[in-house]
Parts: sequence; structure tokens; C-alpha cells
Amino acid sequence: MVPPESRAPSTPTGTPVERQKWLAARIDEILAAPSLARAKMGVAIAEVDTGRAVYSKNEGALYNPASNVKLVTTATALATLGPEYRWKTVMYGENVSGGVVKGNLYLKGYGDPSLVGEDLWKMASDLAAAGVHKVDGDLAIDDTWFDDVRVGPGFEQKQEDLPFRAPNGAVSLNYNACSIHVLPGDKDGAPGRVVVEPASPYFVVKNASQTVTSGRSALTIASKEQDDRTEISVDGRVRRGDAGHIEYRRVAHPDLYAGYSLRELLARRGIKVQGKIVRGAVPSGARPLVTHYSAPLGVLVRDVNKRSNNFMAEQLLKTLGAEAGGKPGTWPKGVDAVAKFLETLGIAHDQYKMTNGSGLYDSDRFTPAQLVTLLRTAYRDFRFAADFVGSLSLAGADGTIGHRLEGSAAERYVRAKTGTLSGVSCLSGYAGAPGRMPLAFSILMNDVPEHAATDARRAQDAIAEALVVFLSSK
Repeated sequence: MVPPESRAPSTPTGTPVERQKWLAARIDEILAAPSLARAKMGVAIAEVDTGRAVYSKNEGALYNPASNVKLVTTATALATLGPEYRWKTVMYGENVSGGVVKGNLYLKGYGDPSLVGEDLWKMASDLAAAGVHKVDGDLAIDDTWFDDVRVGPGFEQKQEDLPFRAPNGAVSLNYNACSIHVLPGDKDGAPGRVVVEPASPYFVVKNASQTVTSGRSALTIASKEQDDRTEISVDGRVRRGDAGHIEYRRVAHPDLYAGYSLRELLARRGIKVQGKIVRGAVPSGARPLVTHYSAPLGVLVRDVNKRSNNFMAEQLLKTLGAEAGGKPGTWPKGVDAVAKFLETLGIAHDQYKMTNGSGLYDSDRFTPAQLVTLLRTAYRDFRFAADFVGSLSLAGADGTIGHRLEGSAAERYVRAKTGTLSGVSCLSGYAGAPGRMPLAFSILMNDVPEHAATDARRAQDAIAEALVVFLSSK
């Protein structure tokens, strides 16, 4: 027997009332799947233009929305900062004479969530092009645009070293993560070859891996915080002939990570830093030497939502805090900025719970109705609607639902944000059809049994497809 969430929906006919009855019956059938009997589920679906409810089930109950919280964070940021907002990262010096920076060279960050090694290389190149070849002081990292709290509320629930739990800082690089490449040595019994990118003396590598000529590669890779370094440990075996193994890990100190990486890049451009890597605020008399600007917020929100990038979402929330609440940016200030925006939508701060910007762990609570209100508002605000809608994954095409709904009626007609945690599965966004105004929908599922996680996603997909078929029948 084919489960109801897997069946291709029939086409509704008749009057508008009859078609809506068809939709309600179809959704009820999907949600009644036996494997989801123990799950707590809420659904809200409404017309984007009129707000008329098309389907509701427990729409006013609070649920853990997981990464659907990123919808709230990005919509608030676009509405508050504007799609044109750019982050800057600046090198400062107090005195430059004869190609020498007298005293310290300062790198100050303003929370850029997208700064990567290529950007630092360009800054180093620009400094060299300006004639600088030496810094006779230290390379000082100014991280004061944010406070010194590195991990978001709720992140303490698990001590994982994976990049989705990367720390945050006003000076951040490569999403505050590194790649670790492990390749076989040149002979049996030799240590494996470990390459950390970007190469930097910031990393302390402890390599206990061994090359073997038979059997499978089996490696354990971990990162651990030291006082001012990140220790990368590699253990296990790597088989000769293996193409290599790559894993990604979080770094512990975003500012020092960027500092050591920059010093290496400066050296490659012929700029010698005499001193050490230190932390320090830019003095009032310093002048900017090189400035890097990020892509606009309207572009970067695509990475936040399509890729569900936790690090970028938290950088965005702390940026909101700094811009709306004053330096330094903090999580509470960012949450306050969100609250002010949601109040304009009629969502009071005591009607939901939000502590971080990514939705990671058991930290946030929203109702399906609140998310649909947010989605409707974002779609109808011409100032940032295109940027927000375009940031969502496109069914069967890209992002976290790029592999979902392929070949169905909903392919390329659903734009949505996923949300997944242990026991949590969510999908919220828009369903459309040619020549029709879309529907905004939010499907929040909590207490999903582990064995039913796939069924939960199939049910969400089936509902999304039913919405497209319903709209197409009008």
C-alpha cells in the first residue's frame, strides 16, 4: 500500500469551497500517516495577498522551528538594515613613513559573515601596492564591534566541534572553520600527511595517523581549544592509494585565527610584521589604510537561507544588535531588534521565544501562524521582498530542498526554508502556480520519532505539492 504522503494528488474540481475542502481533506490524510501519530504538528496556510486562511491545524501552538528561525533573522535584517547594507573590514595604522607602519598595524572587523582568505589576500595586496613593506610593531586585532561572547544562547547544550557550531566574532574568517585534509604517507607505516587549510601557525597539529597498505581508511579528526590556538588531532589509519579524506572543524578563537592568517598573507606580499599577534582596539589617532566591503546583505542572505548557515545567521543577529542597540553587538541586543520588528507585525515579544538567530538546539519557539504572518509581510514589502524570497531554496533546484520535489508538480514552484534537529522537522515558505498569487505556509513538526524523520519530510513535500495543485486548479 502506498502511504498517503507518497501518492500523487488528484486534481480538485468544482466551486472554490469544494476545492478548498479537497485541499483540507488531502492535508488531513497526509498528516494522518501512522508513522507521525506521536508527532506534534502545526500547520498554517494563507493567501499572501489577502491573508485569508486556507488551512489551519494547531496554528497557534508554539513549536521548536529549528532553522526556520533564520526566516525571522533574515527578514528583520533586510527590513532594518536594508538589502544594500554592507559590512566592512579595515586595516588601520597610526603613522606610515617610508613604507613602514610605525607602531601597530590594526585589523578591525565589523562582523562580516562572509570574509574569506581571498579577501584578506586582496587587503594584503592593496597594502603592498600602497608601498608598505614593514610593520615595526604588532599586528593587533580589534574585535570590539561585538562583545566577547563567542557562542550563541543554547549552543552550550552540546559541545560539538563541527563547523555548524562555529563561534562568532566581529573579526571572523572562513566562517570560523578550517578544512583538514588527510592523505597517505609514502610507505606502509609512515604517518599520514595532514594539511590544514588555511595554513597558519595558529593551528597546533597532533598527527597520530598511520599509512596502511590493506584494509579501509578509518580516521578520527577533532579540534580542541587551547589558550590561544586550536589543536587539530588526527588518529587512525589511511590506506595507500586513498585519494584523501577531508573534514571541516570549528576554530576556537576567531580573532587570532584571522590574525595569524593575515600575517602569513602579508609575508607572502613582502610585508614583514616585526611584532606579535595581539588583541587591541584601534586608537583614536589611527587612519584607515585599506578597507574591504562585503557583498550586499541582499546577496548574502542567500547563503544564510539556501545553505542554512548557522554562523552567518548569528553574525547577522549580532550585527543587528550593534546597529540598532549600539556597540558592542550582543545576542540580547539582536533579539531586541527582532522584537521591535515583530511588534510592527502584531507579534508581541511575550508570544514567542527567540534567543539565537540560527535556531540551533532547543532554544526558540514560534507558532506556524506567526511564521506565515512574517512570510506574508516579507512578500508584500517591495523594499526587500525580492531579496527575501530569492534567498529561499527552490524545490528541485537548489539549496536544502534542491533534492526534494523533483519531478513533481511543485518542482520550481515552491520556495522554502527547512528546519531539522533531532525530533524536529519543519518547512516554511511559499507555494505558487502560473498566474496565481502564492500561498504562504508553515509546517512545524516536533517530537518526530527518529524512524519517522524521512516520513516527516515526505509529508511536508506532499503538502507543498498539494498547494501547487490546488492553486493550479483555480
